[in-house]
Amino acid sequence: MIQAFQKSKIGFYMVIGISVLIAVVIWFRDKDYPFFVPLIASCLMLVIGYVSARLLGNILAASENTRYLGYLHMELDPKKFISCYQDVPGRMKGESTVAVSRSYLADGYAANGEYDKAIAQLSQEPPADNLPVQGLYAANLASYHLGNMDPESAAPWLQRLEQIIDACRVDKADLSRNLTEMLQLHRQHFNCLTGKAVDTDSLESAFSRAQYNLRRLEIKKVLAMTAIRDKDDSAKKEHLSYLRKNGGLTVYKRWADNVQ
Repeated sequence: MIQAFQKSKIGFYMVIGISVLIAVVIWFRDKDYPFFVPLIASCLMLVIGYVSARLLGNILAASENTRYLGYLHMELDPKKFISCYQDVPGRMKGESTVAVSRSYLADGYAANGEYDKAIAQLSQEPPADNLPVQGLYAANLASYHLGNMDPESAAPWLQRLEQIIDACRVDKADLSRNLTEMLQLHRQHFNCLTGKAVDTDSLESAFSRAQYNLRRLEIKKVLAMTAIRDKDDSAKKEHLSYLRKNGGLTVYKRWADNVQ
C-alpha cells in the first residue's frame, strides 16, 4: 500500500535514508572498538529504521487513502476522486488489497454515472477464499447493472449474492447481515425496474440505518423512481428534493435535476 501514494513513499524512503545515515555515523564512531561492535550496532539501527519506515509509510498510505475516499463519500465529488484514485489500484500489492481498491474506484465511476467503467473495474475475479470481497463484488455489480437500467444483467449477481450470504450465515453472521441489507435494497431496485411491487417501507427503514451518503442517495433514487412509476406525486416531490439538495456532484443529483 505504501507504493500507491506519493506521500507514503516519500515518508518511507526518508526514514530509510536517515537510518542509513545514522548507521554510517555509528560505524565510524565505533570504529576503534572490535569489528563486531559497530557491525551489530549499525545492523540494529538499519532494522529499527526499516520497521519505523514501514510503520510511517503505512500510516501515511492509510491517511491518503482515507483522504481520497473523502472526496467521494463526504464531498460527493466523484470526478475529483477518480482523478486522484484512478492509478492507485495498479500500484497496490496483494490480491485482496488490489481487489478492494478496484471496488473503491468502481464506486467512484458509478457515482459519476459511468456504470460501464465501474463494471469493467470488477471484471477480474476477487480472491476465491475471501468471502467479504466476494460479497462486495457481487453486491456492487448488481448495483451497477441496475444503475445502468439493466436488470437482466443484474439478476445473476443477485443470485450470486444470495449464495455468498448463505455461505457465511453461520461463521460470519455480521457479514451476512450487511450483505443481506444490500441484497434487499438491490431486490427492491430490481422490482422497480421490472414492474413488480416495491416494499417502500423497507427502503425507508434502510435509509434511516444507512451510514454512507452514497447508500442513502441510492435508496432515495429507488424511492423516487417507484413514486414516479406509481404516480405518487407527494412522494416523488419529497425524494427528488432530497436528491437535489444532498446529491452533491453525483449522478443522483443530475438524474433528479432532469426529472420533470
